[in-house]
Amino acid sequence: MIRSAFALPLAALSLAGCSLFSSEDPRVGVEEIEDCADRVRPSLTYQEYQDLKTAPGRWVPTFTYDVTKMEFSAIQRLVARGADETVGTRLMQRTNRTSTAVERFMNMEVSEKGAFFLGRQPALFRVRGRPQAASQLLANGCKRQLADMRLIEASWERWQAPAATDEDGANSSNENKK
Repeated sequence: MIRSAFALPLAALSLAGCSLFSSEDPRVGVEEIEDCADRVRPSLTYQEYQDLKTAPGRWVPTFTYDVTKMEFSAIQRLVARGADETVGTRLMQRTNRTSTAVERFMNMEVSEKGAFFLGRQPALFRVRGRPQAASQLLANGCKRQLADMRLIEASWERWQAPAATDEDGANSSNENKK
């Protein structure tokens, strides 16, 4: 009985060095690509993970990053010309609830220029990637991370090559005749 009375405080002291009591925010700093992939991979379903390893063809990803810990100047550098940094504000005005606005933001389509959800936590950045092999999607999403930003979600859809229009075909045949 006496041993168990000492065992509990001793066990608690030994845990003090563990990450359970760490006050460091895991979203701060630079994350290695392998660490990012290891962190995100468990959130994928079994089928998504199999697709990443073996799916043929090219896929178009959409990456979502938590940018809550980024400095405003870093976010400004991240904003591409034409990116929509007002989308989060507009969604908040429509819903007046962070959870509903974030849900809508996560379901909207974004371009390669990206879109931001700023103002309240979480601050998010969603961006569409270029067509690529499935096996490269997760690594490429992790490569896009900057300091103090974390990939939190990756989704993808099969890339469809743009269909040639009759107008394009007519132009190419006219060029051949010249």
